[in-house]
This record gives sequence, C-alpha cells and structure tokens, in this order.
Amino acid sequence: MIKILLVEDDDACAYAIQGGLELLDVYEVRLAENGKEALAVYETFRPDVVVSDIEMPEMNGLELARAIRERDSRVIILFASGLTSPKDLREGYKIDIDEYVKKPYIAEELHGRIQAILRRIRQTAASGLTSSIEEKPFGISVGRYMFDTEKQTLLLDNKVTQKLSLREAEILSLLFENRNRLVTRTEFLERFWKNQDPEFSSRSLDVFIAKLRKYLSEDTSIKIVNERGRGLRLEVG
Repeated sequence: MIKILLVEDDDACAYAIQGGLELLDVYEVRLAENGKEALAVYETFRPDVVVSDIEMPEMNGLELARAIRERDSRVIILFASGLTSPKDLREGYKIDIDEYVKKPYIAEELHGRIQAILRRIRQTAASGLTSSIEEKPFGISVGRYMFDTEKQTLLLDNKVTQKLSLREAEILSLLFENRNRLVTRTEFLERFWKNQDPEFSSRSLDVFIAKLRKYLSEDTSIKIVNERGRGLRLEVG
C-alpha cells in the first residue's frame, strides 16, 4: 500500500478524494486540515506521498513543504491549487516539489499523476539516467560541469554546486542527450506533462529551464537556447 498524506482544509473535498483513492485499493490515506497538523501526522505516519493545498491556516503549503524537505528529500510532494502563475510555480519548484495538480480535480486524476511519478522514479533508478554523451564512471561531462546521474547533482571543478530534483534531472538529461540539437516543446510536454493542461505545462517547463540556466551559468560556453515556437537546444561551445 502506498501511504498518502492529504492536506486539505475543505472537509467535503478531502473526504471525497480520500474515498476515491481508497476505493482503488492501493493507497492508505491520512487527512490533515492544515500544515501544522500535517507536519505532526507526517512524523508518525511517514507517508510516501504528500498532497497539499497551498492556502491554509496555521501553516501554509509552502511552509509545510519546506519543513518536510528538510527531513526527507525523497518523499513525493504534490501541490493541489488553482494558483498557477509563474511566481507560484517558481516558489513550489524552488522547494523541489514534484508536481502540481490543478483544482478542481478528482481522485482518478491524482492517482494517474502519482503513478506517472512513480514510473519515472523506477525508470530513472533502472537506467541511472544513462546517456550516449561522453560518460565518466559516475556521470555525464558537459563543458566544465559534471552531472552525477546517480546522486542527481551538478559538479563544477569537482565541487557539488547544485542538488537537482527528479524533474530537473530528467529535463537536464534530455538536453544533455541531445546537445546542439533541437528538442521540441511538444517532446518535453508529452514526456513530462502528458495529458495535462498545455498552458500550465508550458509555464512549468519555462520555470525549469530558467532554473537550469542559472545552475549552469558559471560556464559561459554552455547555453540553453530557446527557439520561439519550436523548442530548446543545449549548446556547448
């Protein structure tokens, strides 16, 4: 059974989602009404997945996610919210959440998102994010950077400069595998945000690309070029 902590201050919504998930017979679901209560439940329940609203009393979803990430870098965290501005997305992804679910949603949609994340984790573990690019025993070398595919970290001059989230590592791996070649936006969206709202998914991709540009900014020979309306290309000079 996959253990889910569902944090929602709307009782009717919480019980509907809990009931729908439990009918699938693969989840054990615990409820919390706010971030403070959720953190206490987290400590004893130790969930595999946390699904949290953002706007809540006591402790909001962003504060809760930060507190959980300080304790556990591997638990899957999803935000359920109608807030989808670029600023909101940046704040969530900065904490290394795994996904957004746009309200309103149903249990079956949440189930699909969770299973997709779990498949990606299994595939990543099985493949080690292997690449056809020049490989060192522990990672991929591009410019002055080394991408440690096992630990999902970026190293510059043999020093770790950034720990990547799973989604950041996946996107960076795809760019590295296709360096100096165009990867269409459609390919990104179908691979990482399949069957999700295209506008929301496109904004999410832009947020991740902005973060990756920042992570790679110490080496001016590396550029992530945006070809408007077409896609993205990692250039290594």
